[in-house]
Amino acid sequence: MTVIIRLMAAGGLVYAAFAVAYPDWVGSVYPAMTLSLVAGGAVGAWFLRRILDLGDGRAALGLELGVVLAVFLWVGFTMPQKSGKAPFTQWAEGARPRRDDARRGLARLGVDPGGAAAGLVLALFPR
Repeated sequence: MTVIIRLMAAGGLVYAAFAVAYPDWVGSVYPAMTLSLVAGGAVGAWFLRRILDLGDGRAALGLELGVVLAVFLWVGFTMPQKSGKAPFTQWAEGARPRRDDARRGLARLGVDPGGAAAGLVLALFPR
């Protein structure tokens, strides 16, 4: 059961990172669908791990990393933006997220951009 929680937390963190770094996302269906896919992927990985009896070795770790990588690629290539370009497309064109973008992203997620926790996140972004 901890596998499900760990994968849902990691997938949610990946989604939140993209939502903070690229705050111009649009729509309300995409976040619900993506978080549902994260939950489904976590349960599917747990089920596959139980069926194959992978234990706690490298194969189990590889399966979990594969799920997190799938979430990373899914969000990076499909997250709708106002500009019409997905985050990976913007990154490939040279657009890098800045602290102002992160402040807007935190505000959109309902986090106070002036708070202590937000300060730690904002320190990860260039001015």
